[in-house]
Amino acid sequence: MSKLTLRLTGGVLLAAGILVPSAVWIPLLRGSAPPLTNELIQGGLLFRIALFLLGSFIAALSLLPPRPPRPAAPVQPATSPATRWLIGLLLAAAFGIRLYQLGSGLWLDEILTYVNYARLSFGENVTTYSNENQHFLYSLMAHACFLLFGENAWALRLPAVLFGVGSIWALFLLGKYAASAREGLFAAALFAFSYHHVWFSQNARGYSGLLFWTILSSLFFLRAIDEDRRGLWVAYAIAVTLGVYTHITMAFVIIGQLLTYAWILYSRRREDWPRRWDGFIFGFCLGGLLTFQLHALVFPQIRSGMARTVSVVDAWKRPLWALFEIARGLGENFAGTFVAIVALTVFGAGLYSYARKRPALLSLLFLPPLIGAAVVLNAGHHIWPRFFFFAFGFGALVVVRGAMVMEEWVAAAGWRPRLSLGSILCGLLVLVSAASVPFAFGPKQDYGGALSYLETEQRPGDTVVTAGLTTFTYRTLYQTGWKSVESPNELSAIRSQSRRTFVVYTLKPVLDSMFPEVASMLDREFKIVKQFRGTLQSGTVTVCMAERDPGQGL
Repeated sequence: MSKLTLRLTGGVLLAAGILVPSAVWIPLLRGSAPPLTNELIQGGLLFRIALFLLGSFIAALSLLPPRPPRPAAPVQPATSPATRWLIGLLLAAAFGIRLYQLGSGLWLDEILTYVNYARLSFGENVTTYSNENQHFLYSLMAHACFLLFGENAWALRLPAVLFGVGSIWALFLLGKYAASAREGLFAAALFAFSYHHVWFSQNARGYSGLLFWTILSSLFFLRAIDEDRRGLWVAYAIAVTLGVYTHITMAFVIIGQLLTYAWILYSRRREDWPRRWDGFIFGFCLGGLLTFQLHALVFPQIRSGMARTVSVVDAWKRPLWALFEIARGLGENFAGTFVAIVALTVFGAGLYSYARKRPALLSLLFLPPLIGAAVVLNAGHHIWPRFFFFAFGFGALVVVRGAMVMEEWVAAAGWRPRLSLGSILCGLLVLVSAASVPFAFGPKQDYGGALSYLETEQRPGDTVVTAGLTTFTYRTLYQTGWKSVESPNELSAIRSQSRRTFVVYTLKPVLDSMFPEVASMLDREFKIVKQFRGTLQSGTVTVCMAERDPGQGL
């Protein structure tokens, strides 16, 4: 970009930030004149400040001295036609797998996205944040899918499918760059036929998008370090900006990348490296300003929304619980504990290899999850295993590398089989992982099944009520008109007027924590008549029933 273009672009942004009043931006984006709350007015002011800072930064880039000659970039081996065909077939298969049963039952967080955000217009979406279920870029894409395909579950989940398939492609590119095309293909295959990857690619949340932007930004990061190109740093800045706009925990990834960059700067401090600060200026500073720009309008809402977030189940805030859940998930993905142990052994060999040859990749694997866990624990928030899903790509690369290392060890011992031992081992891991994929299909929470059952079972004089987290779903999505209960007295009063009382609840640990007296009464006086299981752990929708107490009369 020429110096004149930089100055003109910076000047336009500066003028917009200085001259356009804060109260103009919200109606301009929404296409109407909503009530300007204090948070929206503050957001408009922050948006102007962000424009001013971004404009100043871009204009200042024109003042940088001429770039020193750039060393020739390392030549990357061309992708063979066979490899292109294989990755194309792999992506097509992955896309088809993720479309299968895409419209099955939504779970609670997806329903929150459906009701609270995906139905909003584009302007309303970028200016609305009520809770952490707002994943901005995902909400915008889901709304676009609603406009194209109508409001339904599969349209809501389609952006997750696209991000999921995109992350397979991005992982192939990262694996090819960090190791070889063969390792990139096997890592992509592990993604394509993975229980967890399929599950999250059919989950209408920003996690598959977070995975995609993590892998893509890491590829740009490593290439920018190696090739010393400003264009790659700008691409990195755009990728991390969109990553944070997809899911805010991308910030942990950026911090890990920044620490890795600082370590590289220190380790190369005695080298003649005239472009050493390009990463800081064109990568991290530009990415930070762009991220601030996209979030400025809603930053006051984010601050107050996070302050309202309450963690209700103490067990879910314990690191050991998260570790056990991750271990359980590995057992599902690799179809048993024994195979999971083998996979972990191969993973250890891969760690050893990357520690010697690509230590930066290992820092990108470990630093973000460790930083994220520390921040989440310090905030007293639930430490969900899904918070670490963004590191899944690096894990697949390390496992594949471990298989190849074992092949090298066997060859060094003097045994040279005709077939590639590493390829055979990777192929077996892919096959075992693929065996777990069918368990990812089906409703994540079967609210619809429980509704159909109750509509069939309910008789005159019967009453259906909701308790805990089922209330929002049946009140807002299905609009059943069922009453909700939050105390034993409310439940007893309803029961006294009903021939039979049905209570619907889900996620029992949350019910036990939020309404312990109601949960205790259900355990004592109601019997479970039907349970509707889903693929979400502990997400079973339970229907229990009690007849009228004979002592209460007719």
